[in-house]
Order: sequence, then structure tokens, then C-alpha cells
Amino acid sequence: MILHQVLTTEKVPFSYRVAGLGSRTLAWLIDMGVVIFLWIMGDLFSRPLALGREALADALLLSWIFAAYWGYFLLFEWLWNGQTLGKRALGIRVIQWKGTSLTFSHSAVRNIVRFVDSLPGLYAVGFIVAACNRENRRLGDFAADTLVVHVEQRARPIRALIEARGEADRARLSLWRQRLASLEREQKQTVLDLCLRRDQLRVAERTRLFRSAARYFESRLELAPDEYESDEKFVLQLAAVLSEQGPQDDGPRPKRT
Repeated sequence: MILHQVLTTEKVPFSYRVAGLGSRTLAWLIDMGVVIFLWIMGDLFSRPLALGREALADALLLSWIFAAYWGYFLLFEWLWNGQTLGKRALGIRVIQWKGTSLTFSHSAVRNIVRFVDSLPGLYAVGFIVAACNRENRRLGDFAADTLVVHVEQRARPIRALIEARGEADRARLSLWRQRLASLEREQKQTVLDLCLRRDQLRVAERTRLFRSAARYFESRLELAPDEYESDEKFVLQLAAVLSEQGPQDDGPRPKRT
């Protein structure tokens, strides 16, 4: 298993499991099945037109074939969080090398270079290039600075992000555990889900959600980040404490101090 580790701006490392050639090939076969189906449907719809205006029908069919092939991969990867139907079926997705979600420009570049990867047929160039590097990246991935990874189907435990080095840190952790224990089960699970799925969010949405979570803790539990500590790092540290307690901890809730 090959892991791609990313260090966030908050100095928090997290890893992606790189997709192998097998899963990528199976996903491509599914996608090509979908594309061929679209080609067949286009041919069926163009046949009535061909009875009277054959040249126009051929032009429309060729345009449809081009749009179905290139538009399918481009639009699905851009709008569907780096996934096509085949990738979703195999549980993989395309991300940027730095770990963030795919943008339109990244999707466009990797799919334009798809033409070179497909030469001289059956993606021979792309397969050879992918087989010769550790992360199984084809030329399109190198050009767009992207990577295909597995989507985590199950939530992984959040490792503790802070260490109690002194009396003040231990007192802070004790206060956090006490205050966080008062949260409802659904509230705990929501915070954990946000932190575990953060790499799948777009930058603007990710910033907004972590800011809202930090403000909630500040207003509801009177817990605030340290000076110069970002909202995301603060919430991630609280989530580390929550993961110790478990989102379904329904034990007695101590009163606030």
C-alpha cells in the first residue's frame, strides 16, 4: 500500500492511499462503457435526421462523439469531487497533489493530455508512464499536478494533535474533556465527520465550516483558540479529544466550572 502524505498549513499531516493500476483500469473500463453507451444513443437519435440530411447528421454525430468523450471525464471530475461513474464505483477519486479538491483548470489539463496518454491505443503511453512511477501517475497527472487516491469509506480515528507538556497544558486538556462531554451524540459526530472529511471540501467551504465550528465552541462551551491559532487547528485538536471519548459517549455530564 502506497501512501501520499500531505502537510497542511496548520502543520497537521494526513495521508491518502494511492490508487493502483488495477483499480484505475477497472474504473476506466466502466467509464468507457458509459461513453460507448452515449455514442450509441447519439447514433440512434441521428438516424432519423440522416434520412433527409445525411451530411448534417454525420456532423452532429461526430460532434456528439467528441463532446461525450471529452466532456464526460472533464465535467464529472470537476463537478463530482474528482470522480466519474467508474471512479465512484471503484471508490477512487482525483485530487490535487497538495491534497485539495480538483478544480476546473486541473481537470481540463489532465483530460487534454489524455489524448497523449491514449497513444498509440488502449492508453499504452499512460499505462507505461504510470507503471514507472511510485504513485501510478500518468502524463495527465504530471501535467495537472494531480493524483488518484482511494476514498476512505470508513472514518479513521483522529490522532491526538497536542501533547500536555506542562501543568497548564494538562489543565487545558482536562477542561476540554469536561466541557466536550456535555455535547450531544449528534454534535460530537458532526465535528468528527467534519474533521475526517475536511480534505474532500473546497477551500472556501472548508474555511467557512471550521470558522463556524470554532465560533460554536467559543459561544456554547466557552472554549477559544490560542492567540494566532487558526480555527481549523483548534477544531482538529478538540476533535482529537472527542475521538478519545467517542461520539456515542452518553455518560454523566459534569457541570461546567
